[in-house]
Amino acid sequence: MKSFLAAVLSLFVPGLGQLYKGHFVQAIVWFLVVGAAYGLLYWFVFALVPIVLHIICILQAYFIDNE
Repeated sequence: MKSFLAAVLSLFVPGLGQLYKGHFVQAIVWFLVVGAAYGLLYWFVFALVPIVLHIICILQAYFIDNE
């Protein structure tokens, strides 16, 4: 159940699931990387980049081990 909640949290805020599981550095990295990708979406012709990064963030939050 903790993994599912971490994935849902990362769905709404990238990195929040990692933070919930106690992985602070990964949470900051995911928040900055996915946030920057969405911020640069205006200049990207290929809009799939931030969406793919966000999905990877969600999956990583689900499968990361608990601390």
